[in-house]
Amino acid sequence: MTTPYHIKIAPAAKRQFLALTIKQQKFILKLIAALAVNPRPPGSKKVEGMTGLYSETIDNIRLVYKIEEQEVLLLLIK
Repeated sequence: MTTPYHIKIAPAAKRQFLALTIKQQKFILKLIAALAVNPRPPGSKKVEGMTGLYSETIDNIRLVYKIEEQEVLLLLIK
């Protein structure tokens, strides 16, 4: 099964991801998989003052990403 959006992870986000606990990493992977299907889920917010950037915050983990055509670029995990 293919997803409508291709996910790319910026090098800084990859380093931040690897610094998380295994439990947090599994949670983030589920969220990334969901974003590949629908990058604008209910509750997602545009980052003010930044064109095309969105933010998802769940369990004190914040993902910042950009949607470009059929691609989602994960920029930050904090």
